[in-house]
Amino acid sequence: MEKILKYLRDSIHKQEYFSEKGCALISSIQKLIVRERIIIREDKHITIPGCQIWMINDETINAFSTKIDDEYWVFINKGVVEDQKIYLESLDWGFVQNGKEEYIDDLIKYGFYFMAFHEYAHIYCGHTDARLQDNRDKRSQEYEADMFAMDYLIKYILHNTETDIWQSELEKLFIAIYFLLEKMQKQDYREFYNDKLLQNYYDPERINKRDHPLDAQRMLYLYEMINIIIVTDGIKLLPVKENILQKLISIKKLTDVNIPHREYDYRVVNESVQSLKSSLQEIRKKIPRINFESEN
Repeated sequence: MEKILKYLRDSIHKQEYFSEKGCALISSIQKLIVRERIIIREDKHITIPGCQIWMINDETINAFSTKIDDEYWVFINKGVVEDQKIYLESLDWGFVQNGKEEYIDDLIKYGFYFMAFHEYAHIYCGHTDARLQDNRDKRSQEYEADMFAMDYLIKYILHNTETDIWQSELEKLFIAIYFLLEKMQKQDYREFYNDKLLQNYYDPERINKRDHPLDAQRMLYLYEMINIIIVTDGIKLLPVKENILQKLISIKKLTDVNIPHREYDYRVVNESVQSLKSSLQEIRKKIPRINFESEN
């Protein structure tokens, strides 16, 4: 433990942080990772890496994974839980008729799970060991980690909740991630020039400086993943996306008059996402890893 405290103190100038809520979330994540490791070992005879997870005393929305003396670690800022809770409580949740506090707690849980599994994906997919330095590769790694985390959490909901609440839980999952990314936009230098859309998405100099996708890109490709079909007496697509949009409109108090018509902006962002997707195969060729099949 002392070496980790020293690492936090000397390398990133942070301290460990403990809270009842944080410890409960970490315990839940650790159990899920252990469960997946056991299943994969028994089914495929492959041992995938585990990791230790700590929270650190930082109010920003962020997390990172690293390797210390051949042991993998994930560090998640307390801001993902405590400061995000304050942010969520400041929003208008008028569509939640009862149990607003419980609803926000669910958003905190899903947001924390997403951050944790995003960082675990860097370990699982070999990014942490590869230490690639090119920013294009780094953006691809972030994209892959996002896809991994979202894919896992969608399956987690479908396998661990009753069919009649799939829709509401999937809505919470995306809304949780959306508001994490929105708050990250407010703290992130990469987002400061988002008003200059064409420069931000097409200027090679700006693109090459970024080691992460823009948060607007992340919102878009994660939103695209929520296509859930259920089969009962017929086949139907759950209206998760439509409901998410209606809830965001309600939270942000938008009307038909003040909803911006930004079809052109959407095309610009979507085109950049397609370019990001095309880079995924390149990164998978560069890094040896356990088979990971999600190609969405």
